[in-house]
This record gives sequence, structure tokens and C-alpha cells, in this order.
Amino acid sequence: MNKAELLNWLLFSLCALCALAAFVSYRKRADIIQPARKSVLSFTPDNFKLAYETIEFATADGVRLRGWFIPAPGGESGRTIIFCHGWGSNRGETLRNTQFLAEKGFNLFYFDFRASGESKGTLSSVGYLETRDFDAAYEFLKTNRPQAAESVGVFGTSMGGSVAIYAAAKYPELVCLIAENTFPSYNKVVANWSWSRMKTPYYPLVALTLFFVRRKLKADPEPYSPLYSVGAVKAPVLFINGDHDDLVPVSDAERLFGMCPSAKKQMWVVAGASHAKCAEVGGEVYREKVARFFSENLPEPAPEKAPSAAELAAKR
Repeated sequence: MNKAELLNWLLFSLCALCALAAFVSYRKRADIIQPARKSVLSFTPDNFKLAYETIEFATADGVRLRGWFIPAPGGESGRTIIFCHGWGSNRGETLRNTQFLAEKGFNLFYFDFRASGESKGTLSSVGYLETRDFDAAYEFLKTNRPQAAESVGVFGTSMGGSVAIYAAAKYPELVCLIAENTFPSYNKVVANWSWSRMKTPYYPLVALTLFFVRRKLKADPEPYSPLYSVGAVKAPVLFINGDHDDLVPVSDAERLFGMCPSAKKQMWVVAGASHAKCAEVGGEVYREKVARFFSENLPEPAPEKAPSAAELAAKR
């Protein structure tokens, strides 16, 4: 084989490898933006004997979402916690780990993000599109349950934690939040997931996959990462992370904690917990810490004081 033929074979092999990398990356984008939908809710409020209402509402871009509103037992409450589940999960799995908060006197508001659980939609963006879902859920609460929206906290896990941080920066009236297993960067968590789950190297495959994801979404999800919004969060925050988390290592959680300017921020590392397993591993200690955080930082709104005679006279 002469040099010209050898060069042609090398060029052909290189082009074939590039084409294969592009094909694999294009197919791999579906693993990120179209996760296997867990439409069957393994856990519902009925499992825990909780009164509830099934609700439905639409996002600004027309996606129909479904959820539950669980009123506080024993009467009306102005304190509500909005829950944001993780990627590839649904509201039922979040309910399983957090239903104990109902007995603490809070209203609980769960909903499925788009392309998850019983909600409509076909694309998941690991945070970007899901911020629209939170906007719609929060607007539904304020419009349809105004008394319950007087004092609102947020609890987000993984992707839901990124949405919770974005929401706390966007809506400063949100009273407090818990961010569990929350990644600082969309690009980095996709890279971590690709390597830890499928041993896919960042270059060229993950970089190409992210390119195709951006083309499909017609937007870059990275700017919606907590890295870019946590600096505006002033409300009390509890960061929770497992020390065996391969998707969001403790160093990433500590980075977010350090960037958060809140004067009332806490960090709790659950020994032995992997990604999304903090509740399971933490057990009763987890439930006690979470309940105490919301009890201390999500107060019942003060009753509206009737105007005095002098105030009434001044208005005349």
C-alpha cells in the first residue's frame, strides 16, 4: 500500500469515527431530554391516609401539569411547601419521602414536571423548561389558594433543587427552601451522569450530545443552573447531600453553599447516602431535621390586624 492509499484510508477511518461519534451523540440526547416516564404513581396520599385534591394547570407554553394539594390537617393554614421532584422521577416518589410534613401543620403542594408522572409534555430539560413549570404551579397556588400562599417554602431534589434555587432567586417572597442533591452546573451533571452510568467520555461524545440537546431545545439550559442564580438567594436554605453521591459530589454541594449569600444557610451531609437516597439513609434523623427547618423558617402568617379607630378616622 503506497502513501496515498494509506492517507486515504486514514482519512476515511477518521471520517467514519467522526460520523459514528455524531450518530451516537445524537441518539444519546434522547436519554437526557426524554427519560423513561414513570407515569404510574407508586405512592399517593391515599397510602398515607391524607386528604387531598387532584389539581391540573397549564404552563405559559401550554403544557398541562397535574398535581396534588394536601391541606394541613385540622384547619386552614397559610403555610405551604411546594415540592419539586428530580429528573426521571415523579410526585409520588417525593411524597413517599416527605409526607410526614403534613402532620406538622403545613399545606403540601406536589406536582409532576413536564414529561414526568401524569403531566403532559415530551421533553425534559433537567431544569430549563422546568422553571416554567414552577412558575405555573406557584401562580396556580396564588390564584386559587391565596390564603395558603401567604407563607411559601420550596423543597427540591436534584433537578428539582436546581429549579427551587432558581425560583428562590426569581421570587424573593419565597420564605425558605431545601435543596437536596442539587448540582451547580447542568453541563457538569450531564457529564457526571454520562461517565458514572455509561462510562462515556466528555470529549467528544458528551460535548456533542450537549450540542444536539441545545439544538433540540432551541436554548442552552446551562444559564439556568444554580451556579448562576444561587448568589441571589437571601432566604434561609438547607443544603442536603450524600457523601456517596456520584452525580453531585459533596464538593459541588459545598460550592453552592459557599456561593449562597443567605445569612441563615445550613449544610448537612448524610453519611452513606448516594444520589436521591438521603431520606432513605437518613431515616428518622432526616425527618427530624427537615421538619425542624421548616418549623423554624416557615412561620404561620400573622393574622391581619383590624385598623384602629384613629387609622379609620385618618382615612376619612
